[in-house]
Amino acid sequence: MILSTTTTIKFANKQKKEDLKLFISEYKRVCQFFINELWLLDKIPILIPKEITSKVQTWLSARAVQCAAKQSSGIVRGTKKKLSQRMFVYNKLIEGNYLRQACRLKKLIDKESISKPNLEQTQPELDIRFVKIDLENNTLFDGWLNLTCLGNKLKIKIPFKKSQHFNEMLSQGKIKTGIRISSKLITFMFDIPDVSLKESGETIGLDIGIKNVFTTSDNQK
Repeated sequence: MILSTTTTIKFANKQKKEDLKLFISEYKRVCQFFINELWLLDKIPILIPKEITSKVQTWLSARAVQCAAKQSSGIVRGTKKKLSQRMFVYNKLIEGNYLRQACRLKKLIDKESISKPNLEQTQPELDIRFVKIDLENNTLFDGWLNLTCLGNKLKIKIPFKKSQHFNEMLSQGKIKTGIRISSKLITFMFDIPDVSLKESGETIGLDIGIKNVFTTSDNQK
C-alpha cells in the first residue's frame, strides 16, 4: 500500500521559495488550460493528445506540460465520475420514494455539473523525471529534494528535515520517487508492504442500502 507524509520547505532560502512559487503558479495555469479543454469532452483520455497539448503557451518544459496534462485528465475524470455516482444515488432515492433527500442531492448535482474543478488546493504531482531525493549527505539537513527539467533552465534544490512520521514510514517500507509539492510542504510517498490479516471466524456478505446503511447476509441491519 502507498502511504504519505509531509515535511516543510521552511529551510529553503528566499530565492528557492520564490522559484518554487513561480513554477507552481505556471503549472496550475497550464492545468487550468487543459481542464478547460477537457471539460466539454464526453470521453476524457488518460493521455491528452498532442493536438491539445500543443495549444498551450508556456515556459514549462515539454515533460512538465505532459505531467500537467496527465494530472488535469485525472482531475476531470475524477470529478465527472463523482457526478455520475451521485446521479446513480439520486435515481435510487427516487425509486425508493425518498423525495426530500433526492431533491437536496439534485441541487448539489445541478450546481457542480456546470462547475469546473477548483485548482486552489491542487499540488503539482511530479515523478522520477523531475525528482531526485538525496537522504545521504554531509550537511545539517536530513535530506535534499532536487527538482530539474521544470523548464526555463529552472532547477530547485530544497533542504528538509525528517519528521518522526517520515522515519516511521522509512523504517516500514521504501520511499517512492514521486512527490506532491506546494509552496509550503513536500508530500513524500512510501510503498509499505501490506500486512495480511489472520483469517478466522465466519465470513458474511454486506449489502449497501439506502434506508439501512448495510444489511448482512445473516439479516442484521
